[in-house]
Amino acid sequence: MDPKGKERLEGLRRFQGEVDRMFLELMGADRMLGQVRSAFRPNVDVYFSKSQGTMMVKLDLAGIDPDTVHLEAEERILRISGHRIDQGHREKVYQQMEIAYGPFERRILLPVDVDPTGAEARYEQGFLEIRLPVAEKRAAQRIPITAKDKGTERP
Repeated sequence: MDPKGKERLEGLRRFQGEVDRMFLELMGADRMLGQVRSAFRPNVDVYFSKSQGTMMVKLDLAGIDPDTVHLEAEERILRISGHRIDQGHREKVYQQMEIAYGPFERRILLPVDVDPTGAEARYEQGFLEIRLPVAEKRAAQRIPITAKDKGTERP
């Protein structure tokens, strides 16, 4: 097949996939099949800051009121949720729409345990930056065993 034919065929496949996706959404079949799509999924960077000794998480949350964002850290999971609202969307007739709106939730698995009590979050110029101190490693601790038949404790 000539290169132009391959390009046309690939374009047709992409078009068919897009039509199938839109049909599933319109019919609500995507939800029935468990293919719930998220309207908005913010981009995120996760890294370790050597100078601060902390895990850093940075999210692109342009257009979101930071007071509506919920943060929760438990063990190695950081959960971030919120909602980007399109103000005045009823008065608009879109020609093109590329900015995603709606609720979002990100669950980020961190590579180390963190101490949520010392966490700090700062929102600036559309970015939310979360600083999570690494939890101190605890030494292994011996657990005593009580023997029922003897009523004594073994070290």
